[in-house]
Amino acid sequence: MKSIVKTTRRLILPLAILILLGPSIGGAEAAAGARKIKFSIGASSPGGGFYMGASAISTVVNTKLSGYECNVEVTGASANNAALVQAGEIQMGMCATEVAWEAYNGRYYFEGKRQCGDIRAVMPGWSGVYMFITTADSGVRSIADFSGKPYSSGPKGSSNEVVTNRVFNMLGITPKMMNLPNSDASRSLGDGTIAGFSLAHPAAVVSELEATNSVRIITIPEKDRQAFKDAFPQYIWLDVPAGYYKALPKGAHNVGLYNMVISSKKQSEDLVYSVVKACYENRELVKTVFPQFSDEMGLENIGYSTIPYHIGAIKYFREKGVDIPASLIPPEAL
Repeated sequence: MKSIVKTTRRLILPLAILILLGPSIGGAEAAAGARKIKFSIGASSPGGGFYMGASAISTVVNTKLSGYECNVEVTGASANNAALVQAGEIQMGMCATEVAWEAYNGRYYFEGKRQCGDIRAVMPGWSGVYMFITTADSGVRSIADFSGKPYSSGPKGSSNEVVTNRVFNMLGITPKMMNLPNSDASRSLGDGTIAGFSLAHPAAVVSELEATNSVRIITIPEKDRQAFKDAFPQYIWLDVPAGYYKALPKGAHNVGLYNMVISSKKQSEDLVYSVVKACYENRELVKTVFPQFSDEMGLENIGYSTIPYHIGAIKYFREKGVDIPASLIPPEAL
């Protein structure tokens, strides 16, 4: 009998302490159990923007969000992350807006069984604007002039390669295509081995190239932009700020993307809400890891998403009084 009383006391005391302490700041789900809820966010290879973005989120979660633990996973970037989220193998992932649109709608690479209809946006990250880079002495003055010349569209399978092929094919441009890493492409352009390469703004290698070369930055001709928009609605169009590069004193407008955080509609509302809230309330911490992410993740940029948001994110946006476009509200949130 005495042993039963002692056992009962041992059970009651911790329960009483939990009741007095109340729920943790991590949310109801995390407070429901004593152990931390662990989840993974898919990134890309170390050193890239996706890895930095995922690391920023992980830093916030692991230092500011009670009850959760976030791990960064090395993956094959956007398309791989969309597939892994859809399959439930990772809980969140980094994904570019055009890839998210194609995955959600089952188009292009995601045709048929590869469709990822369960993926949802979590929050905006940072933008990128595609650019076609050349030099003043290359003889290239318009995008059509790349025909017949050696050109690097970016690493095989990269978003740079995909958009370059789509633009060049639509406009009937036929360069001698190769797939160099960005740093190698910059050096090759500088020594005249190639006539140009593709890269998304912001790009430090372009600024470095301008230190020793007269650079020319080319965009899709204005007369062809609507045709590209009609053919590829998954892309967004953004501005390169005036003066960011010597070659663009007035800035430029071109096809681009927004890097987003995604999850699955099956992921719990509490987890997504808690992560979104923690990241927005600790933007200075995000900035210490990845300044561009902190600068461009603002709530005013949620409209750049090309797929609907997760209900957990919508809950936070509505708490902050954000006007969410109807096209970005999923059926489960109606």
